[in-house]
Parts: sequence; C-alpha cells; structure tokens
Amino acid sequence: MAVITISKEHGAGGKGLSEGIARALGYELVDKALIVKVAQQARVGAEKVEKYDQDGYSSLAKYLDNLFLANPTLYAPGAFDLPVSASGMVAGLYEKYDFFNSEQYLKLTQAAIESLYAKGNVVLVGRGAQVLLAGRPGCLHLRLAAPLESRVRRMTGRLNVSEKEAAEIIHKRDKSRAAYIKDYYDRDWNDAALYHLVINTALWTEPQAVALVRAAVGQLT
Repeated sequence: MAVITISKEHGAGGKGLSEGIARALGYELVDKALIVKVAQQARVGAEKVEKYDQDGYSSLAKYLDNLFLANPTLYAPGAFDLPVSASGMVAGLYEKYDFFNSEQYLKLTQAAIESLYAKGNVVLVGRGAQVLLAGRPGCLHLRLAAPLESRVRRMTGRLNVSEKEAAEIIHKRDKSRAAYIKDYYDRDWNDAALYHLVINTALWTEPQAVALVRAAVGQLT
C-alpha cells in the first residue's frame, strides 16, 4: 500500500502524467478534490479554501486576510458596511460570516493528507505532501519538471496563447507553489532533497515515465 506524492512545475505535463500513474497502478488520484474535502470539513464554500490553496496562493493575501480575521475592528466602523457594537466590536461578525483562515486551511489539509496516507494506494498531487510525509515508510516523492522552453511550447498549444503569455502564466503558477511551500512548511519547493525521483518530462514519454514510477514503487519498503 504505497503513497505517491507529486510536485509539478506548471506546464510540465503533470496533470496527464499524474492521471496516467494513478491509472497504471490502480491508485486513487487526489488533486483538486482535496479542496472540496477541506471545504466540507470547514463548512465553507470551496472558494474560501481556494484562497489559501497552492495555485492561487499569495503570501500577501494570506497575511492581510489573517490580519483582518484576528482584528476585525481594524477596518470598522463603516469600511465594510458592517454594524459595530458600542464596545467597538463588529456586531454579529462571527455569526453572520463564514470565517476561514490559513491556519484552519493548513490543519484540515494536513488531516486529510494524513488520512489518505493511512488509507494508502493513493497519488497525492501538491499541497506540501512531500514535506508532511517526508521519511514515512511506503512513500515515493516524485517531482515532474521540464525546461522552460518545453513548458512554454506545451502551454501555447494547450491554451492558444503567445509564448510571452505562456511564460507569464508559468512564472505566476510556479511562484505561487513555491511561496505555498515556503510559507506553510519553510522549505524550498525546488529542493531536490525533498524528492526520491525527479523526472524531466521533456526527455521521457508518458509511458516511459510511468514505467520509471512503477519500478520505483516496487523498491519501496
């Protein structure tokens, strides 16, 4: 009962390869579904969870949101048209609005990852699983990467955008994912030491990459 974590550079073909790995091994693939799970546990809308998730992650947005949640009167009275009580507190604030911050996000995300690890036979995409499950038995930590020019070509074809636009999209997504790992786990997303296997998807076809992963899973103890 193995667990594979996948960290992927944007545009490296990670979505298709993750699906191919899960399909070949008969494992459950968990990517965006984790957002829905966390939202259900927190009883908030998925859009609130996405604010703290890896692809749209912003260190500044996280800081400002948490600052407001910790000190709701900083922006009262009137800034958000919320009623303020005589004591200066925003009346009914916590009852009227679904509050969800990065600490709750991290706690619930980690709990979900731990639960999936205990279950086994799962491919976990992103969200710091390679750090949280580092050193655990039965885990293979995989990194999918490719040269920038290869990723730009892939994105221009897929999104029908210019090379400049593709490069900007790639840079933004990779920056968000790196900041996510740095802020939540204080690790470098690009640190090769986090991974058992780094696959350059520009040099290997999907069937070849899947074969490499299958062979690596067979070596796990």
